[in-house]
This record gives sequence, structure tokens and C-alpha cells, in this order.
Amino acid sequence: MKNLIRQVIHEWNPYGLLPCAPDNEFDSEIEKVTKSLQQVNTLEELARSIQEIFSLSFGEPFKYERCLSVADQIWNKANEQS
Repeated sequence: MKNLIRQVIHEWNPYGLLPCAPDNEFDSEIEKVTKSLQQVNTLEELARSIQEIFSLSFGEPFKYERCLSVADQIWNKANEQS
């Protein structure tokens, strides 16, 4: 599951880092999203969790709509694997 989340987060490139950013660039955020996915019951809850995680990590607000799009990808891929 963590690899799936890593792939989606890196494709999203939440802070606009260069494409050559290290693979471990978002490890702490990916770990938190992985835990969150196990605790939430809805796509919207996952989106809010991702919004909070990245807003706190980068010290600036992330828009819910951006996080909802990423949450949707993670949610759908996770359900495909179940």
C-alpha cells in the first residue's frame, strides 16, 4: 500500500519540486497518509487528512480540491487492491 501511495504522491509533486527529487522526499508524509487511509471511512475524510498532513509539513495551506484529487486516486487504487 505504501508503494501505491508513494507513486501517487510523487506524481502529484505537491510542492512543485524538481522531477529529480529523491525517492524519499515525502517519506514522512507518505507514512502519515498510509496510516490515515487505514483509519478513515470516506474519500472526503482522506482528502481532509491529506490536506492537514501537507499543510502542516510545508507550513502553508493546501487547497482541499488539490487534496481531494490525490485522495481520489489513492482511494480508488487502494480499493482495486482489496
